[in-house]
Amino acid sequence: MDEIFVSKYRELYKSRSFGREESQSERRRRLLEEQRRQRSLTVDEHRGISAFIQKQPKETKSKEKPAIFDRFYANKLQLSEWMREKPEDLDNWFVVPCPKGKRCLVVASDRTRVYSKTGKMLNTFRSSLEGGKYVTVLDCIYNRPKREFHVLDCLVYRNQEFINCETAFRFFWLTSKFLEYDHAVIHRDNHFAFHYIPRFDCADEASLASAFGTHPHWSENSPPLDGFLFYHKEASYTYGTTPLVGWLFSFMLTEILGIPFLHSEYQKSPPDYTTAQEYMEAFDKRQKAKNRRGRRDSRMEVEEGNSSTVLEEQKQLESGELDMEPEFHEEDKLLT
Repeated sequence: MDEIFVSKYRELYKSRSFGREESQSERRRRLLEEQRRQRSLTVDEHRGISAFIQKQPKETKSKEKPAIFDRFYANKLQLSEWMREKPEDLDNWFVVPCPKGKRCLVVASDRTRVYSKTGKMLNTFRSSLEGGKYVTVLDCIYNRPKREFHVLDCLVYRNQEFINCETAFRFFWLTSKFLEYDHAVIHRDNHFAFHYIPRFDCADEASLASAFGTHPHWSENSPPLDGFLFYHKEASYTYGTTPLVGWLFSFMLTEILGIPFLHSEYQKSPPDYTTAQEYMEAFDKRQKAKNRRGRRDSRMEVEEGNSSTVLEEQKQLESGELDMEPEFHEEDKLLT
């Protein structure tokens, strides 16, 4: 794995429990300063892109199938933290409505391949994102019932790297490209629809009112909304968990952010809901228990089957990190 793609900032946000070492706002400030410093040191505009290009299959007559797991694509997704406190600079954030589904990395070159957070290849197919020798890498959510992808972010677009670019520029670029070409139309060379998720500027009161006053965000509430992601406008794309991307369920918005203009559907909370902080802690405990059960079940499969594929999967699962992304809503299954 190219070490330049391993986050250099992990020590700045490794604490995942609120209040243990320093506040989210302080970690955000330090991380932004480090990212700005790294951008100022960048002299090669294609820094790291060669790793993605070299990973693409070469033209060959061999019929050998690609590996089910590929460590290169493991842990490449940018994951959120709970937004436990209202940012002092909320105007410097975007909010993105997030549909329920499975987080995945979509890599398009000669073919389009989909990878899970742990590097498991979930599917391969034709798409309009392909460009032969050009590589495009998108951060997406896959909705299984409708067989469609919803695009969150961009790492690489036709060999142009955006990992080291600010969120505002990545979102501007994605918007312009999806306006130029409709990747949602299914045809012979585009087997799955790709939808660009709308994003809203927290500095614009009308935009913010539209984000939190609109329901549903997708026709006939399909897919249903999972929650809201918040992206700092100046942040680079970071592999792993970062405080510069926040997550809130809709019923937490008023308590954490003081949003007064919520659609009535977003004010409905679970029966056991008391406060946002208590709900976050309980949610994290449930997911940790689920992760432990998953690792135990995988070990049992290894003992019974002695399969090299299962062994590889177990290694990947054990190297994964806990997060509160929509990936929890579906199991790791092949996308069909």
